[in-house]
Amino acid sequence: MNNEIRSDKSRGQRPWARPRDFILLGIIALAAMALLLIPTLMNSSDGIEVLIYHEGVVIDRFVLEEGTARVFSYDQIPAIEIQQWSNRSIAIVRSDCPDQVCVNTGKLRVAGQFAACLPNNFVIVLQGITEAEGVDAVA
Repeated sequence: MNNEIRSDKSRGQRPWARPRDFILLGIIALAAMALLLIPTLMNSSDGIEVLIYHEGVVIDRFVLEEGTARVFSYDQIPAIEIQQWSNRSIAIVRSDCPDQVCVNTGKLRVAGQFAACLPNNFVIVLQGITEAEGVDAVA
């Protein structure tokens, strides 16, 4: 019984947050920001190549170039329309799928991003192009 009185009294005197709590929150926030920025900073590609797949087969591949804007579709799936903007970004802008997730994905501009229209078996993947000389890996 005595312990309950002491704990109630100490709880009333305890502040909502201590300075060390704010330090811990700051460290967690910095770690989260670092995890968000690391993929962008580690992407040391000289260019971005777009791979377009339909039913698991590459039907087109090209390099995103600055200043090139175009809208295109493919004979394999004419219901999907893709737009490339002059700022080196690309997106699916029209599709006949019911949920429209592929259209709502937005613009892709960083290597490693992708957009998929699963009902139509259609995928756009961006991958980095590096102009490195020599061997990439040692066996």
